[in-house]
Amino acid sequence: MFRREESDARGMLSVHDAVLALIPAILVAATLAGAALSWSWVTTLAVGSVPASGTIGYALFYNPPDVASGSGR
Repeated sequence: MFRREESDARGMLSVHDAVLALIPAILVAATLAGAALSWSWVTTLAVGSVPASGTIGYALFYNPPDVASGSGR
């Protein structure tokens, strides 16, 4: 399901694709939980932004994307 190496296969989900999908999913889940618990929107989004920021930090610093060889960048 997750792949680390580059390939031309379509339909494969990389770790970084999953991270990009997870960021709004975390914020939506926090929003729904905040609405169910009658929290203010500021508190809800502040609580949801902590794991979303952690997800971004994971993708950028712990497991950074590899530069494809020969891509010209």
